[in-house]
Order: sequence, then C-alpha cells, then structure tokens
Amino acid sequence: MAIDFEKLVMKYKDEFIKDTQDLLKINSELTEFNPNSNAPFGQGTKDALDFMLNLAKKDGFVTEDVDGYAGHIEFGDSEEYIGSIGHLDVVPAGTGWTYPPYGAEIHDNKIYARGAEDDKGPTMALYYAMKILKKENVQLSKRIKLILGLDEESGWRCVDYYFKKYPQAPIAGFIPDADFPLIYAEKGITSTIIRGTFDQSKILKIDGGLRPNMVPENAIAYIVKDVKYVELWNKYLKDNQLDGYIKEEANYYEIEVKGKSAHGSTPELGVNAVHLLFNGFKVLGISNELTEFMDKYLTNDTLGIKLGINYKDEEMGDLTVNLGTFKTVNNQFEIILNLRYPNGVNYQKDVFEKIEKLLIGDYKLSVEHHQKLLYKDPKSDLVQTLLKVYRKHTGDMREAISIGGGTFARATDNVVAFGPHFMDKPSYIHQKDEYIDIDDLMKALVIYTESLYELAK
Repeated sequence: MAIDFEKLVMKYKDEFIKDTQDLLKINSELTEFNPNSNAPFGQGTKDALDFMLNLAKKDGFVTEDVDGYAGHIEFGDSEEYIGSIGHLDVVPAGTGWTYPPYGAEIHDNKIYARGAEDDKGPTMALYYAMKILKKENVQLSKRIKLILGLDEESGWRCVDYYFKKYPQAPIAGFIPDADFPLIYAEKGITSTIIRGTFDQSKILKIDGGLRPNMVPENAIAYIVKDVKYVELWNKYLKDNQLDGYIKEEANYYEIEVKGKSAHGSTPELGVNAVHLLFNGFKVLGISNELTEFMDKYLTNDTLGIKLGINYKDEEMGDLTVNLGTFKTVNNQFEIILNLRYPNGVNYQKDVFEKIEKLLIGDYKLSVEHHQKLLYKDPKSDLVQTLLKVYRKHTGDMREAISIGGGTFARATDNVVAFGPHFMDKPSYIHQKDEYIDIDDLMKALVIYTESLYELAK
C-alpha cells in the first residue's frame, strides 16, 4: 500500500516545531578550538550536540558522541547505509535583530533564530524524517545515519575527525543545507589570505568582519586626530546615506561605518563595510601603501576584476571574492578573502599566482581551508530519485542547479545537497533576522522523509 507521507508527517508537527525551537535556543556559535577539551569547539556547540544525542536516545536510536568533534544518530543493522550530515554550529548572530537571535520566537508563521535555516532547523527536519520512519515501523533494507558536525562554518575539523574514525562512506544520501530542487555542483572555496605591515602615521587600527564567509556588516578604525576629519567623516556618511559615527578618544578618533551582511557565496547581495571604510579613508585624504593597494585591487569589487582573476562559467557562474575580514595587530594586517571559483578555473595558476604577482613590499599570500570544486552527474540515479520526490510534492519541474556555497556534500562520497531553501523564497542566512517559514519547513520534512524511504527501502 502506498504511504501518504504528507499525512504521516503532519502527525508530528507540534513536537517537531517544539524540538526545533528548543535546539535553536542554544547559542552554538563556535567560540574556540581546543583539541584537548571534551568540547573542542566551545561549550555552545557541545550543548547543541548533547541536546540532539539525548533526544535521539530518548527515541530509541543508537547514538555516539565522537570525542566532542561530531556525533551520529542511526538505526537499522545493514552494513551499507544511507547517510546525511547536518551541522549544529552557527555563524555569529551579529546585531540589529528584530527578535532575539536565540529566542526562536514565532511571528507570522516564521521561526526567527540564528541557525533557523542554516542549519539547525533542517538538521532537525532530517532527524524527524528518521524518527517518523522508525516510529511508524516503515520497512527498510538499509541502515540510516545522521552525522552531526560542529565546525562547518569555520574549518570542517569536525568531519575530518569523524571520517578518520568512521571512514565508511554512505551508498547514497543528501545534505540538508542548501537549496531545492537539488545541488549537483558547488564552486571551489578558499580562504585566500594577504598579510603584511602598514604605515601607522595616520591609521592606528582596523577591525572589520566577523567570519570570512560573511559579508562584513560593520568596520571600525582608529585614526590619528585631525580636527578636519570630524566634518569630512560626517559628510561622507550623510552624502552616502550610511550608518556610522566618529567618536573622539584621548589620543585618537574612532570611526565606524555599517554595511549589510550576506552569505560569503553571494557578496553582491551585501554591502561590505570594509569597502565602505576604505572609501571613507579617501574622503578623509588618508593615503598610504595599504589604502592605495586596497583601492587598486580590492574595494568595491566582488568579481575579482581589479585583481585580474574574474571568470564566468556558463554552467556554474562567476568567480566571486568576498573580503570577509580585515584585522590589524600593531602594524600588521590580515585580509581574508572568501574566494569561490567555478569549473574552468585552476586555482593555483589562475588565481593564487596572479594575485601573488600583484603584492607589494612585504605583503605575503597564503591559502587556507581550500575546498575543491564538487561536481556530480545530474543524470545519476541519486539525483533523479531525489528530484522525483521533490517534484511530486511541489509540482516544480526545474532541474538540479549549481551554487557558490559549500556544503558537507564534499565531506564524503555519494551524497548531494538537497534543500531546505525553496528557490522562489527569500533567505536570510548569515544575516540578521534569519528565519525559516514553518510551512516550508514542514514541506521539507515531507520531502526528506519520503526521500530517505526511497533510498533505504
């Protein structure tokens, strides 16, 4: 007899929403990395992991805490398994929220919280898809496992550690941390870092951005006092309708300008406060080797045109450059570019070496956290099976897509990224007022439940 998955899922709606809210109320921003701790990524991420594992134990699943780096929840006893990976860490909440970022309040049928869409809400949906199949005694032939990561937004040390201990890859699966209808290709992602020293005769300190994979929403600088700066800075803010200030301290002026955050994969959707800060230095008449380098190669450009590395692939789109963080310590600076490249780009030759040739003085270039481009056959059985379920419940016949974001689909074999975001809906991940619409979340849960069934039956 055919299973009515929509009817089945709706029986669990109230408890699903409550558990999702309870998880979202945990501040799971990564605060540290201490490999000698039982909470290597900070207590908040460990609290979120403990919450999920305790919930699963109560529901009769087999669970494991993998030394505080990650965890898993599973049921079934076959050797082969259907796998998924969600992450419980979140990017910093930032400021300016309408509702508390860890309140998980419901307004207008939306749950507002950091992590609502990226990725605690979808991870809970995947867990509930497993729970529903288990509680309803749906007959399956494959084991199902949900892996819980705690370091997706930073360095992926969680999954690196996990798969060293459990190297077996799933035979099929999906990652609930992207877009519907399905992601078959993801751009290569790097943290490309420029370091050097700078002249402190006018600029004493710069601090912009929270994480490389977020567009900086504010940037602050300390500058040597000059009375003309007050009028010039205020005029700059007013003329450009910007939010910011100039504040006098004992030995310097503190200046700030605010932009708009966005995900690092779509820097064009944000307003980069570091760019605005350096635009403001020009208005103040502050010029040195660093400001000239920024103006010539980096500011007001998200496509790498100034660097000479711009590239557009017909299938995967543009190479993008998000200047994610700019920090200084004494007379040393560090710029982290969250750089994402499509098919057709050789990162070493076409990007790294080209940027390196532009560096001046003692400036040095390095690359960290390089995730290579991911490409899956859009005609594969896995992709077509998941698309069939998606189309059944939405009527949307679009084909699979490629994205600039990076998901845990790169962490193991035989998986693709699959929802929860519906393409025609707005998304506020990595921004203030992140939310997930409850109707959309329930639709995703229906799709995930039937998809797990189709893969594991």
